[in-house]
Amino acid sequence: MMMKRVFAAILLFAFLSSTAHADPLPLLDDYAGDIVIPYDDTDPSAGVFSYSYRYPRVDENVDGGAGINAFYQDLIDYTVNFTVPMFQDAFEGEDSSTVISYTVTCNNDDYFSVLVKTERINPDRSDCVWKGHVFSRKHGSAGYTYSLPKLLGLLDPDENEEWIQDFQKEKADNLIRDMVWDLIEENKSGIDYRDLTEETLTYIFFPEEDFYLDENGDPVFYIQPGDVYAEASEQENLLVFPLALEDILDEL
Repeated sequence: MMMKRVFAAILLFAFLSSTAHADPLPLLDDYAGDIVIPYDDTDPSAGVFSYSYRYPRVDENVDGGAGINAFYQDLIDYTVNFTVPMFQDAFEGEDSSTVISYTVTCNNDDYFSVLVKTERINPDRSDCVWKGHVFSRKHGSAGYTYSLPKLLGLLDPDENEEWIQDFQKEKADNLIRDMVWDLIEENKSGIDYRDLTEETLTYIFFPEEDFYLDENGDPVFYIQPGDVYAEASEQENLLVFPLALEDILDEL
C-alpha cells in the first residue's frame, strides 16, 4: 500500500511538472504611450504631432516573459529617443499622426507571437505597415525575436557563427519564396496581385523577417499591401500566406 501511494505521488508530481509551464503567458497592462504635441499652442493651423503606441507586456516571472518584455522596452526606448524626435522635426508645422497597435497571434508553452500594425498619416503619405514578432519561450535570447532558420530547425538556438546563420537564412528564404510564389500562382482566393512577378517578389518579400505564428504555432508569411497596391484604400489589408510547419519541413 505504501509503495502504491509513493508511486501515485510520483505520477502526480510528474504531471504537475509537465503542465506547470504549459499555460499561455499571462498578459499584463500594455506598454503604452500617447504623445500629442501642438507645434504652436497659440496657432492651431501650425499643426499637431501625434504618436501613440501599444505593445504587449507579459508576466516576467513566467518562462520567457522577461526576455519578451526586454524586447519591447528596448523598442520603446528607441521610439521615444530617436523615432519620435525625428518625426517631429520632419513634419514641423504640419499635422502628423502615428498609431501603433497589436494582436497576439500565438501564445502557448513554446512560442509567443505578435502582429503589430502601424498606421501613419502625414502630408507625405497615408499608409499601414505590419510587422510580426516571434519569440521562443524555451530557447529565446532576452531582447531578441526568434529567427526563421531556428524555428525551422536549420540553426541551433545557440548558433553564433555569422556565415552559418547567413547560409541557413538564404536557404530558408529561397524555400519559402518558392512556396509562397506557388500559392500566388494558384491564387485560390482570387486576389488581384496587379503586376507582381516572381522577380519582384525577391525585392519586397523577406521571409526571415516577414512572418508571425498562428494559434497553432504554424508560420504565416505576409507581403506589405503597400508593396502591391498603389491606392491607400487598398493598403490596409495584409496579404497573408499561411504555411503549415510540417509542409515546410517536408520540403527541406
